[in-house]
Amino acid sequence: MSMTFTSEDRVLLDRYIESVLLRFNDGRYDLQEATRALAESFVQVGRGQPDVLMHMRGVVEAGDDA
Repeated sequence: MSMTFTSEDRVLLDRYIESVLLRFNDGRYDLQEATRALAESFVQVGRGQPDVLMHMRGVVEAGDDA
């Protein structure tokens, strides 16, 4: 199953990846947590789950609270 990203979704995806990597860099995520977070998003996209966008938005909006 595939999922089509709009240009707005692509911006969100980029911000999500940046958020995970920044948390790893800051030591808030270890390598396993960062890998798990990114992999889970790929799994959700592969399953065509529309709530993956809400998940990504939540991670981005959590900012320093994560």
